[in-house]
Amino acid sequence: MTQPSIDLKTAFMPVYRSTEDEFWIGLGVIAALDALRISFSPAAGLLSWLLIAFFVSTVFINRYRALGKPSILSLGVLGGATLVKIITGLFAMAVRAYPQFVTFLESQGVNMNDPAAVQAAASDPVIQQAYQTRLSSDPEFAMAILHAGAWPSVWGFWLVLAAVGYWTARR
Repeated sequence: MTQPSIDLKTAFMPVYRSTEDEFWIGLGVIAALDALRISFSPAAGLLSWLLIAFFVSTVFINRYRALGKPSILSLGVLGGATLVKIITGLFAMAVRAYPQFVTFLESQGVNMNDPAAVQAAASDPVIQQAYQTRLSSDPEFAMAILHAGAWPSVWGFWLVLAAVGYWTARR
C-alpha cells in the first residue's frame, strides 16, 4: 500500500494537477475550514463563503486537470452544490419560522382551521408587512431563523460535493 501524497497547494492554488489522495485531503481541509466558519458565526458573511467556494472549485479544477477533463466542469459542481445549499438552508429556516408564523396568524384573528382563510391571510400584503415588522422588531428571533439554516445548508453543500467527489476522484 502506498503512502498518500499530501500536497496542500493543490487545494489552494488552481494551477496544479491533483492525485486522488490530494483531492480528498484538500476537500477535507476545506470542509473543516467551512465547519469552523459556521461554528464561530452561523451568520458568517458572504465573503468567507466565497473564499470556501473558491477553494472548492480549485480542488475540483486541479482534479479535472489531472484527469484531462475540462476544468469548467468545476463550475457545474459548485453551482449544483450551491443550489442544494440554498434550498436546504431556506427549508430549514422555513421549518424554524413556521410555528411562530402560525402563532402570529392566530394573533391576527385568522381561523387556523379554515385553509382558505389561512391561504388568504398568508397572501395578504398587510399581514406580510406586519410579520416583516415583527421580524425587524425582534432581532433575536430573526437571527434564530437565520441560524436554523446554517448547518443544514452546510451539510447539503458538502454531501453534494462528496457525492460528486466520489464519482470524480476515480474517473
